[in-house]
Amino acid sequence: MTARNNASLIAAELSKDTGFAGVTIDIDPREWSTRRRNIILRALKHGITECGYETGYFIKCLTQAYGASVQTMTQWSRDLQSDCINPDKFDELVAYTCAWIKIQLAGFKANDWESSDYYRKSVLSNWVEGVNRGHRPSTIPAPNVGSPSEKAEFIHKYLKKDDTELEFRDALVRKIERGEMLSIYLEAQ
Repeated sequence: MTARNNASLIAAELSKDTGFAGVTIDIDPREWSTRRRNIILRALKHGITECGYETGYFIKCLTQAYGASVQTMTQWSRDLQSDCINPDKFDELVAYTCAWIKIQLAGFKANDWESSDYYRKSVLSNWVEGVNRGHRPSTIPAPNVGSPSEKAEFIHKYLKKDDTELEFRDALVRKIERGEMLSIYLEAQ
């Protein structure tokens, strides 16, 4: 959510100075709405976020600042990064994805290809063709398996289970649940 005060604008302006070295940002999760808090906690617990672009980007930045990451899914970013997928389950997910895409594409009539979804259908068709030619995809289209929470639950089964990553996210969850101030230092690059 966009800051409701002038401090963020001042920080942004000061960061343009050639002598800028970094800034510490304090975030009070007690000020979040219940909905926002639940979205952020669900993303941290499951390792995947399915929400609006701004909230998804906030969660991505927050987790990176704490040494963790989440797979971000938004209306504009519907693909999974292959390096986030558990290597033991990668082929299973690719096979499942190819199957649902083929079923989805088989249901379209010739005149359906003239709709506004033509680009997405074309991308999915090309993705399947690439996999059939033996190309290892760098991204995997997220399947349409119901509500956003059902999709997140489905994808969660295929994500890597990195213990260090989980520890970082769990520590952040505990801080948020206890209502602790989140302090993040951002160094100029």
